[in-house]
Amino acid sequence: MKKLTLVAGAVLGLVSATSAMAQSSVTLYGIVDAAVTYTTKQNAAGDSRTGIDAGQLATSRWGMRGTEDLGGGLKANFNLEGTLINDTGAAGLGFGGNSAPGVVPVVVSAAGSTTSLFDRQATVGLSGGFGSINLGRQNILGVDSIGLADPISLAQPAINPNVAFSALNRGDLYGGYGTNGGGAALRQNNSIRYVTPIMSGFGGALMHGFGEQPGNSSASTYNGISGFFSDGKSGVALAYAQLKDNTNSSKLTLWGGGAKYAVNTALTLRATYAQNKVDTTNRKIAVIGLGVDYLIAPALTLTGAFYNTKQSGVVGVANGKANQYIGLAKYALSKRTSMYTIFTHAKAGSSAAQDTSLGLITTVGNSSANRLAVGVLHAF
Repeated sequence: MKKLTLVAGAVLGLVSATSAMAQSSVTLYGIVDAAVTYTTKQNAAGDSRTGIDAGQLATSRWGMRGTEDLGGGLKANFNLEGTLINDTGAAGLGFGGNSAPGVVPVVVSAAGSTTSLFDRQATVGLSGGFGSINLGRQNILGVDSIGLADPISLAQPAINPNVAFSALNRGDLYGGYGTNGGGAALRQNNSIRYVTPIMSGFGGALMHGFGEQPGNSSASTYNGISGFFSDGKSGVALAYAQLKDNTNSSKLTLWGGGAKYAVNTALTLRATYAQNKVDTTNRKIAVIGLGVDYLIAPALTLTGAFYNTKQSGVVGVANGKANQYIGLAKYALSKRTSMYTIFTHAKAGSSAAQDTSLGLITTVGNSSANRLAVGVLHAF
């Protein structure tokens, strides 16, 4: 990815021949992605929807990151990153609802819907031989663990079951838990994250989000732990998290992981599993993901994927289930620009809400739906 980098030197001292120059850099980067989308059966009458949606292969974004060499292997770092909704020109998203553009409307919570310019990440921290520590707004640890092996590499984030349920990106389901004061729990405000040094491909992370409520240090908190291994081609990751509500009377737990295995230079297999559970209602949502990538030619990759999502445990509420079947073709025009086509077929267990809500593109009264996206992604 070609980056625009500004490098400046600062003279620390002039009185000694051994004076050093501290190097600082700031990098501007981003992704701009848009597609023409066609989705069937988007209302009770079975009508279709056609539109231009941003962020289909990867969420459109822009950001700035920088580092300063403090000497002795110690560095200061910052990262500011926000969503680009380039089909309308808007920037940044609120904490409420699904924090990804181009989604078929679902019932979401309006709580905590303040728009944030740097909604994806806003951190400052230090790194060195000890690893790294960052403070601010950042991803929950489970996103990185599931993302390592997601069957479609977190594509179609607005309708990807792993993003919606394994990464807690639904305000209506998870908005009452964690530090955000409403909205999706995919990212947590007021958090501190420690990542260990990578040793022979192994690493781990700890993260705590502060609820910041006077007299109640446990309310609205997030706590997570993860471990991972990667050799650059294959890898495995696991994560566990616990989020509290604002009265400290209910908790949401999340655990899951994924594995990616490169069979050879052309074939890669992926698998994920994650589940989250609310202790007061016993509601459990579990997602299984399976995928395969095949490199047809140096520029052309074909992906096949399957997701199974189930909800259970709530007394008096019927269990729900839905499957998604996905075919994706990506053609790299260059190292920074790709064209792609994604076909998704969703099949819910029934046309009732407890099933169709899990299909993400299915709607009440329609137990199945299809979606086609044809687009282009450019990274800078």
